[in-house]
Amino acid sequence: MTAPSAGGGASGAGRPDYARFGLFYLGYYGYVGVISPYVSLYFAGRGFDPVQIGVLMASFQVSRIVGPYLWGWLSDVMHTRVRILRVSAFTSLLAFLMLPGVGSYGGMMAMMLTLSLLTSAMSPLGDALTISTLRRYGAFDHSYGRIRMFGSAGFIGAVLAGGALFEAVGMRAFPWVASALLAILVGVVLTMRDATDEGPRVPAPPALPLLRRPDVAWFLASAFLMMFAHAALYVFYSLWLEKLGYSKFAIGVMWTVGVVAEIVFFYYQGLLFARYALRTILAGTFVLAALRFGLTGYFAQFAWLMALVQVLHAATFAAHHSASLKRLQTWFSGPLQGRGQALYTGISYGVGGTLGGLAMGWTWNALAPEHTFGLAAIAAAAGAFCAAMSFRGEGIGTGAVQDSAAPTRSAIASDEVSPGDSIPNR
Repeated sequence: MTAPSAGGGASGAGRPDYARFGLFYLGYYGYVGVISPYVSLYFAGRGFDPVQIGVLMASFQVSRIVGPYLWGWLSDVMHTRVRILRVSAFTSLLAFLMLPGVGSYGGMMAMMLTLSLLTSAMSPLGDALTISTLRRYGAFDHSYGRIRMFGSAGFIGAVLAGGALFEAVGMRAFPWVASALLAILVGVVLTMRDATDEGPRVPAPPALPLLRRPDVAWFLASAFLMMFAHAALYVFYSLWLEKLGYSKFAIGVMWTVGVVAEIVFFYYQGLLFARYALRTILAGTFVLAALRFGLTGYFAQFAWLMALVQVLHAATFAAHHSASLKRLQTWFSGPLQGRGQALYTGISYGVGGTLGGLAMGWTWNALAPEHTFGLAAIAAAAGAFCAAMSFRGEGIGTGAVQDSAAPTRSAIASDEVSPGDSIPNR
């Protein structure tokens, strides 16, 4: 492994090299900002009907269920994340360059499954690499949010710039824009290095047995429920506002408010984590999510209220994301880091997002649009209970934290924990 001063692991003064991690998030979520809003429009421009487009979009979710764990397992076994990220970015670029030449529906389905499987490595392994490096320096609480906010900025920048570009030149530019962003990401990943080992390497222990632990199961259930609830936002929010008479410009403003609130949270994350216990932050995000979705469902006719509600995205996404990654370190660190991140991604975004989308779609058609968000509010409230239960039996004082950390480290054969970022957290 490289020394702390090499490459993307840390800068020369013995501190993490924030720039490379920030550029990674900027590039990856810039790519996501082009894919998520516009790929369905590209499919329509290629002549596929709505049913075919729906199946193609579903292929992304299928790969997000199984792909992250496969890549996480491989990274833990090979003791590398950067090499896998390089393979993922480079092969994704090659696949996108081939996309304009794919003519048949079957060929497009095969291409989408391949692309989704390849890119499913990036988010969990990028997070695992960033977190494992920051933990060496006790810098997660203060620095992760300020690095991750570059991803939020990249996403909103790509959405706005992509919309203007595609409006001007049409969707034929879509594969080339996505390819350009992936080419930039390849260049960034080539400069990164794996985090240094904290101790002697040990064979990667099994991760799945940890799922039998009640605290782990409760936590992952809460993550599932949060993404289940957010399916209402990601799939139906724009449709709901449009149905109520909001203009497309107003809808865009609402989304922008949410992303800006997310960026602000990430910048000031360290202050929140220094002041409040982790259990309070994590459970609180679910309470605010229940409030957010309830208000969105039943009071969305008030534009001023919707703008205020969108600010809660700072809690329901940004704070929940950071708190969940910190909580994950309770059980999955050291040689389990990659699979821990992958399990979290697959269960929450993969399974939770997929089943949430199906359930919300049924509610939208069979009941009423407002009850779609009502269901999301109920799921978030249930998630608050699960999140609280994942801390059951853990002490609040420092001694209790240290006592509970010891068996956890032994159980997962992880490395020593940085003094400034001890686990498990409250």
